[in-house]
Amino acid sequence: MAATWILCIFILLIIPFLTLQCGFLRMNRCAKLGAERGYRSQLAMSSPEAWAYAQKACTVRYMITGVVMALLSLLIAFSLPTDSALNLFIFTGTLLLFQTAAVIVLIATVESELRNRYAPKKEA
Repeated sequence: MAATWILCIFILLIIPFLTLQCGFLRMNRCAKLGAERGYRSQLAMSSPEAWAYAQKACTVRYMITGVVMALLSLLIAFSLPTDSALNLFIFTGTLLLFQTAAVIVLIATVESELRNRYAPKKEA
C-alpha cells in the first residue's frame, strides 16, 4: 500500500507543480509582446498594456494557486481515511478534477479582468 500512496501523492502534485512552474516561467521571460512564453490569449496580445497586465496577473496567481493546491491536496490526502487502493485511486481522481477546475477558473478570472479593462467597448 505504501507504493500506491507514493504514486497517488506524485499524481496529486503534478498539476500544482506545473501551475507553479508556469508562474515562475512568466517572471522574466515574457517581457515583450508576443514572446514565446506567456499568457497568450487574444485579449492579452491586443496591446502592450494588456500583455504586461496579463503576465503580471498570471505570474502571481499561478504561483499562489500552485502552492495552495499542493498544500491542500496533501492535507486532504493525509486526513481522509482510505482503507483500500481502489478508494485511494477514486479519491486521487476526484482531487485531480478539482485541481483541473481550479486552473480553468484561474484562466477565466484573468480573461474576465482583461475583458473588463482592455476590451473595446461596444456602443448600444
